[in-house]
Amino acid sequence: MTKINFTINSRVYTVVADENEEYIRRLCEYVNEKVNIVLREGNHVMGEKPIVLAALNICDEYFKLLDAGASAEKITDIIAENKQLKEELQDVASAGAVVSKRSSELQEELEITKRVLDETEEQVKFLEGQIKLKEAQLKKQRSEFALREKELLDILESK
Repeated sequence: MTKINFTINSRVYTVVADENEEYIRRLCEYVNEKVNIVLREGNHVMGEKPIVLAALNICDEYFKLLDAGASAEKITDIIAENKQLKEELQDVASAGAVVSKRSSELQEELEITKRVLDETEEQVKFLEGQIKLKEAQLKKQRSEFALREKELLDILESK
């Protein structure tokens, strides 16, 4: 047997049940939540009235579920599905954290790669300038060579 003390609407109640403590606490929290809703929505609701109104609201929910054809199996299935969805959500959140971390790492790699690319582009521009300079020097040397060759041919012809 489980014995649990809980507070609803500023009053302490004791429940003794065969159910486990966590389950009983969930029930108590649910009832307390419904009472708080009644208190927020009601004008000057005092005494036991909020608890009675909350009980009526809970019964209304229960009967609507029964009228809709919801069986205990369906409710259990919904609870199980809810639990599975929560687990999947946690898995997705964990995966999201991994993806976010990897995204940050890739962003850093991209920044490094951009810097390397910028440096490489500067080196390419420098080397292109060097190539143009060497081509100009080569052109000048070819011109000088052509002039000297002509001078030599002129000297040889004049002899």
